[in-house]
Amino acid sequence: MARRPTMARRPRKRRRRNAAAGLGPDCFSNLNEDLLRYILSRLSTRSAATLAAVSRHFRKEIPRLLERVDSLTLNEPDIPANGPHIQILRATPPILLRRLALAPHRAIPPSAFRRVLNDVAQHGVSELSFRLARRARVPKNVLSLKSLSVLSLDTCAVPPWSDVACPCLRTLRLHRVAIHQEIINKILASASCLDTLEMVYCTGLGTGKAGSCTVESSSVRNLVFRPTLKLEQITIRAPALRTVTLYTRGKVKRLELVPAPDVRKAYLHIAKPRTVMESFRVRPLLDAGVRLECLTLRGHAIKVLSSEYEDIPKLTVMFQDLRILSVSLDLSSVQETGFMLKLLESCPNLQKFSLSAAKTYKALPSSTNLKERLASISCLTSLVQFKFCGFKPQEFQNELMVFLLTRGKKLKKVGVEFDKSQVDAVKMILSVRRAHIERISTKYASHHMEMEFF
Repeated sequence: MARRPTMARRPRKRRRRNAAAGLGPDCFSNLNEDLLRYILSRLSTRSAATLAAVSRHFRKEIPRLLERVDSLTLNEPDIPANGPHIQILRATPPILLRRLALAPHRAIPPSAFRRVLNDVAQHGVSELSFRLARRARVPKNVLSLKSLSVLSLDTCAVPPWSDVACPCLRTLRLHRVAIHQEIINKILASASCLDTLEMVYCTGLGTGKAGSCTVESSSVRNLVFRPTLKLEQITIRAPALRTVTLYTRGKVKRLELVPAPDVRKAYLHIAKPRTVMESFRVRPLLDAGVRLECLTLRGHAIKVLSSEYEDIPKLTVMFQDLRILSVSLDLSSVQETGFMLKLLESCPNLQKFSLSAAKTYKALPSSTNLKERLASISCLTSLVQFKFCGFKPQEFQNELMVFLLTRGKKLKKVGVEFDKSQVDAVKMILSVRRAHIERISTKYASHHMEMEFF
C-alpha cells in the first residue's frame, strides 16, 4: 500500500527581539491615574523609585502622584532628593498623607526617623505604624503628633521621657512594647476620645518586682489586654466598655474589674493561679452587664465567679439580651456546676450554648436538686445550637444531653467532642433523637460528631 505523503510542518515564526531593552512592551503606560496611585500606595519608597525606571509613563507621573499619595511605607529614613524626581515630604505643595508605616532594618536606629516624624506632622498624618525587628526605643516625638488617630507600636520600647500630646487618638495598639505605667497614664489623660485600646504582652509596667498595670479611662469602649508572665496586679477601670477581652497569667494575685453597664461582649480567660489569689473581683462587671449579648468564660473564670456568688442562691440580674454563652468548668465540682445552673437560669433568651468540661475522671455526685433545677431552666428548651467539648458518659452529663435532645424544640445543631474509646456509649446516648444529617470526624485522640435537625 502506498503511503500518504506527509505534509511538511510550517516553520514557526520567531518573534524578533527588540535590539534596545527600552523598546519592549510597557505594561503601565495604559493605566489611568487612579490605578497608578493605588499601586503607589502599596509600594515602599524604594520600590516606587525602581518602578519609575522601567515605565516611561510611570516615570512622568510619579512626581505628581507622590504629592497626593495617602499611604507610605518607609524602610530607611534618608530619602534621596536627586532620585527620579522624588521628594516625598517637601513643604510645597503640601501632601495630604494619611497612613505612614515605618519598618526599619535591624541595623538602622529608630532615632533616625525623628526628622521624618517631624515632617509628616505637618502633612496631617492620621495613622502611624512603627514595627521594629528588635526592642529598641522609638523616637520620643512619636506620641506628640497631634493629628494622629491610630497608633500601632510593635516590638519596641517607649522612652520614659517621651512627650505625650495626642488629643485626637482613637485607636492605640501596643504589642510587645516596653512602656512605663506613667506613660500609659499620660496617654489616657491626653487622649480624651480614645475608643480602642490593645495591650498585648507589654512589659515595664509598674515598679519593683511585683509588676502591676492600671487602665483607667472614661472613654475606652473596646479593650484587649494580655499581660506578661511577671504581672501580678491588674486593674481595669473603664466604665464605658462595650467589648472586653481579658487574659490573666498564673502569677496574677489581684484582679479588679469595675462595673461597665454598656458592655455587650465579654471574654474572660483566668489562668490557673500558681500562687495564692489575694483578691479577684470579677463580680462587679457581671452584675452590671445587663446588656450582655455574648459571654465567654474560660480557664478558671467559673471557679472565681462561683466563689464570689457562693452565698447567693440565685443571681440578682437577668441577662435578657444574652444570646451566646460559652463556659469552661470542672463538672466534678458541685460549686462550679451550681454556678453554671445559676447563670443559665438568668439567661431566658439564650440561643447558643457551648460547654467545655475539664479532663477529670471524677463524676459529679448524684443530686436530685441538680436534676430538678435542670428541668426548671427555660432557656434549655429554646436553644438553637449546643456544643459539648470533653463529653463523658457519666450520670449528670448523660442527663443534660438527653434533656437537651428530648426537650429542645428549637434545637437545630448539636456538636459533641469525646474520647475515641467511648464511641459506642456516646452513640447510644445520642440515639434518643434521630438526626437528619450526621457527621463524624477524628482529630488527634478525640472524635467529633455533629448532628443537624430540620
